[in-house]
Amino acid sequence: MKVDVIFGEIIKPSHPTPTHLKTHKLSFLDQFALRIYIPLLLYYTGGDKENIIDTNTRCNVIKKSLDKTLTKFYPLAGKIVNEEIERFVDCNDDGVDFCETKVSNCHELTQVIKEPDFLEQVKLFLPFDPSDHEKTASCASVLSVQVNVFEDCGGMVIGLCVNHKVADASSIAAFVNDWATIARGMVMNGSDRQIVKGPSFEVQSLFPQKENGTGFKIPSFPKDETVPVTKKFAFEASKLAELKERCKFFDDTEDVRDGYKPTTRVEALSSFLWKCFIDIDQAKTKAAAPARVYLATNAVNIRSRMVPQLPTSSFGNMVAITDAIFTINNNEKTGINDPYYPKLVQKFRDAVKRVDGEYIEALQSTDLLLNNMTKLLEHVLNGQTLSVSFTSWCRFPFYEADFGWGKPIWVSRCPISMKNIVVLVDSDSSGDGIEVYVTLDKEDMVEFEHHEELLALIS
Repeated sequence: MKVDVIFGEIIKPSHPTPTHLKTHKLSFLDQFALRIYIPLLLYYTGGDKENIIDTNTRCNVIKKSLDKTLTKFYPLAGKIVNEEIERFVDCNDDGVDFCETKVSNCHELTQVIKEPDFLEQVKLFLPFDPSDHEKTASCASVLSVQVNVFEDCGGMVIGLCVNHKVADASSIAAFVNDWATIARGMVMNGSDRQIVKGPSFEVQSLFPQKENGTGFKIPSFPKDETVPVTKKFAFEASKLAELKERCKFFDDTEDVRDGYKPTTRVEALSSFLWKCFIDIDQAKTKAAAPARVYLATNAVNIRSRMVPQLPTSSFGNMVAITDAIFTINNNEKTGINDPYYPKLVQKFRDAVKRVDGEYIEALQSTDLLLNNMTKLLEHVLNGQTLSVSFTSWCRFPFYEADFGWGKPIWVSRCPISMKNIVVLVDSDSSGDGIEVYVTLDKEDMVEFEHHEELLALIS
């Protein structure tokens, strides 16, 4: 497969940002976000013969609708002002890096994405490699876009890199869907005057930044000589149902009348993957250490957990990081098929349930976040703790992004250079199956992808 850049320009908002909005203060939740870029790829077919849209028309629609959308999402067209710790976005309308490419020497898009090594090639569809240390070190631009057109089949991949300091996955989904709505109106009605509500920016007032800094050094990408490996594992709905069935023994003991909810597919799968990590680590370290501590962190969207709830259009980082800890002693039997999986599920669920209205009030009024982040870092650095981080994109409406030629047939991420990271994404628009992107050291990945229980569940 060959990807050649054929065109590049800067897309600016269609209307200048008002003077009173030129400085977009970051919330302290934004300040705590990792200094990385979030990659997103949306895949579209070329359409059927009776309803095909010319490729040039598609690209023009994408560009024209983008400048309209940036008027509402104006921080995306600005630059982060880098000090010792980032404090605000200069909404100077500098614009967004935008380029178009031609993809050649390949099969149909629908066939290419099924190839075993395709995950290693998807970075070609992005405006830059989000694992590029030099790019993330400056971390000033907020959004970059690349539109990739398949020469033979007319398929298209829209690739985005979004600065995590300004937006989380929910914010990106809101932006992409508003962008798609404006584009769809241009295709269907010939008008760019589509009514989109746009984002709201209340997070900056609800979680005002720490004027004297957070007191916590935000880590950058680790410059490790060993390059971690990312693999994608697919779980069908029937296999997720099997995992949920294994959780029933403690589900049935809970009082449903008190608002208890059965284990979700994300909880069941995340806990299962945590167990796989523990199993392979136990095989390596059980004889060497008297005890081993396992830490699972999880990014929780707090919009719906606040009182009152905030809309999904609330823009910024509105995420709390929870932690579940599980300790194994040498005299405790462990391994495949041992009964501690439900215990992991319970710990994972309890960690998520802690993020309630009272918890969020403490986030706003105390140093709870700083204390938690410091504690988590201490766990990781003590040498006896194995840390794994989970993030779920499931149920975010990425598959609803119809630019006027149909919804995406697939949504993906790309490999990253941070190890012990797990990202869950809906496998298709039905929202039934889940694809998991796992990033590990090369040695650990070899053991992980041969885990007996994992092999029995993946598609």
